[in-house]
Amino acid sequence: MTTGEATTRTGPNRARRLLPLVVWGSIALGVLALVLSGDLGAMTSALVDADPRLVALLLVVALALPVVHARRWQVMLRSVGHDLSLGAAVDLTISSTMINYAAPGYLWSPAKGMLARQMYGVGLGRSVPTLAAEQVLDALALLLGTAAGLLLAGPTISRQIAERVDAPSFGTVLIAAGALVVVVVASVYAALRFGRRFVRSSIDAGRLLARDRSLRLPVIGLTVARWLLDTLAIWLAAKAVGVSLGLSALILISNLPLLIGVISPMPGGIGFREGAMAAVASALVIPVAAILAAAILHRAVLVLALPLVAGLIRVRRWSRA
Repeated sequence: MTTGEATTRTGPNRARRLLPLVVWGSIALGVLALVLSGDLGAMTSALVDADPRLVALLLVVALALPVVHARRWQVMLRSVGHDLSLGAAVDLTISSTMINYAAPGYLWSPAKGMLARQMYGVGLGRSVPTLAAEQVLDALALLLGTAAGLLLAGPTISRQIAERVDAPSFGTVLIAAGALVVVVVASVYAALRFGRRFVRSSIDAGRLLARDRSLRLPVIGLTVARWLLDTLAIWLAAKAVGVSLGLSALILISNLPLLIGVISPMPGGIGFREGAMAAVASALVIPVAAILAAAILHRAVLVLALPLVAGLIRVRRWSRA
């Protein structure tokens, strides 16, 4: 076995050792959020009485999400000259998602690029534009979804949501500014660390992405598919604990909190996302305890799906060996 092969095999294995910590740590944080909210009894009851059939469907959606995410990245990587297998793309997507849950915000995307370089030889300069495109596409989908939800809810409800979420708040502006600073600092570091070759490679890859018209339809389609799966996951989590969400409520609760979670500095948007869901539910006169129970169920199932997907990938590799 060569050094490169050893690195490729041990990299994912090291990442997977963190899975139990990530899974149980996230669940522990969720339980802590329940205790601190003051509605522990109502939320516990809602979770205990959750419909197991809907929870099983939620798990299926959770298993599909990283695959769709990875498939979109795989398509973009091919456009810039890297033919990464779907299994490898899913592997890296799961590892970066784990980092997102275990580390402060904004680190998962750079980590994904570094892991791809270390484990599969994907040039960092080539992957950077694809990673930036991923973030832009997901943020744009959430922004459009939030705008659509606010339009459907009407001006009165929209004002109430803005007051409860306190957006745009000074804190949100600071968070967004912090994200921008991190991106700029990371870019400067990468340019200094890897030199002109990195900058030139990134610019070339960006041009390839922008000019590849055959890329647009599958990338847009996969982005829409991911958005629909995220929305379906929220609907299933809410329905499982006894909450039937109307169209405007579903779109708002599945977009605005996720958007706030994306720009928050906390690992996985923990606390920020659940707080936003509670604020939206309050404005829409939906039981807050039930929505928080749905939020905890949603996060727990999505996190628990990660080791299952990783295990399925490993079984698939063994069956082909």
